[in-house]
Amino acid sequence: MSAQQELEEIEELARRAIACKRWRWVPGMLSAKGLRVLRRDDDGYVVGYYANHHYIAECVPGTMPDLWDPATFGCLLALVRQAWGAGVHLVPDGGWIVKGARLQNGATVNLGIVAKNEAEALVAALEVAP
Repeated sequence: MSAQQELEEIEELARRAIACKRWRWVPGMLSAKGLRVLRRDDDGYVVGYYANHHYIAECVPGTMPDLWDPATFGCLLALVRQAWGAGVHLVPDGGWIVKGARLQNGATVNLGIVAKNEAEALVAALEVAP
């Protein structure tokens, strides 16, 4: 896979993430533009900072998350666990499988998601979240 194809794939995955009804910016996340989120206000603005600037408030609709940033990845996992229960975990088994989702009736299930990387598996789990 070329670097251009990999970049396009990462951008598409980020677009899928922010399109989810359970998506929200969480303190600690990093935007693709390099804004580290401190908080999100009710007016849609995110307050954060860039590595070489002071605090900045900016409106982020359409801004993509950096899903390969470890803090952003952890926040994505937290969003999935809020949607599906604390038992959600990823298992590498011929691809990344999302297991341990809890249904409203209390049953724990494998969501049937198999993805080539952890971030893609979590985004897929967030897409099908109730």
